[in-house]
Amino acid sequence: MSRPEKPCVLLVDDNEATCTLITALLQLDYIIETAADGTQALEKLKTGNYDAVLLDLRMPQLDGFGVLEYLEANRRDMLSHIIVLTAALTKKEIERAKSFAICAIISKPFELDDLQAAVKACIGPSGNPFGSVLTSGVVLLLADLIRRVP
Repeated sequence: MSRPEKPCVLLVDDNEATCTLITALLQLDYIIETAADGTQALEKLKTGNYDAVLLDLRMPQLDGFGVLEYLEANRRDMLSHIIVLTAALTKKEIERAKSFAICAIISKPFELDDLQAAVKACIGPSGNPFGSVLTSGVVLLLADLIRRVP
């Protein structure tokens, strides 16, 4: 009996350290693909199938709102699989993001448990009987180490 393929998550963020950290946290349960900005994300969304999308809103080129607007016009079914993962949103930006009927909004810095719960809520449990061995303390340590790497 073969094990079913892991769900696929698209991580859209221009911060390389954030992408490295989130990939390390989620790769046990999910296949993680990355895009450095909204333009790359749209190319991937046009050709790939993703169970969830972790989307930063503030990026160069095309920002996260541009991605949300594209999905609303062309792939409305994907909006319920979007988790906005971004820092320092204004109340107006939060309301704008919510208007797209997305799955969740998580503020950076985030708690590991919050991120994992949001991904599971969007796509369901991964089926990993052991769960993640990383704790929030380990995540903070990893984030600190990543920041120190030149």
